[in-house]
Amino acid sequence: MKSNYEPLGKHIKLIDTRNKERITDRVLGININKFFMPSVANVIGTDLSSYKLLCKGRFACNPMHVGRDERLPVALYDEDEPAIVSPAYLMFEITDNSVLNEEYLMMWFHRPEFDRVCWLHTDGSVRGGITWDDICRLELPVPPIKEQIEIVKSYKAITDRIALKRRINDNLVA
Repeated sequence: MKSNYEPLGKHIKLIDTRNKERITDRVLGININKFFMPSVANVIGTDLSSYKLLCKGRFACNPMHVGRDERLPVALYDEDEPAIVSPAYLMFEITDNSVLNEEYLMMWFHRPEFDRVCWLHTDGSVRGGITWDDICRLELPVPPIKEQIEIVKSYKAITDRIALKRRINDNLVA
């Protein structure tokens, strides 16, 4: 039932804010588990003013490795302090948070089906990249915002419970 599916491009816009004022030198990358991590790149002597400035509520993704890793490294930045990402990354934000919840969207990005569809849209390059236009054409269900918030709330309750059970199990093993 795809009646409420809409193209992602209807709800997001590309952002290209650079670190021109050198607000920060904290460089982040995105791992394949879709979380930000300290960059492993050697940036000594690199002009960080051309790096993209990441602020709370923005998404970043590395479109170049989808074919190789069979997933789109994408993450939602949720910290108050800004950071920077590679100029090669795509950075975007939701155009209307009253229509699409950022945590709901990130939940959708975590689905294996999302990565499979991204992989099918990769180009023929060695790394198998995906274009911004292809990302915008991807479809996702967009239920009413109240329903999205309830879905996120339920998902968080389940993942928090799983994390608690893992900590308990780790303590029992120790």
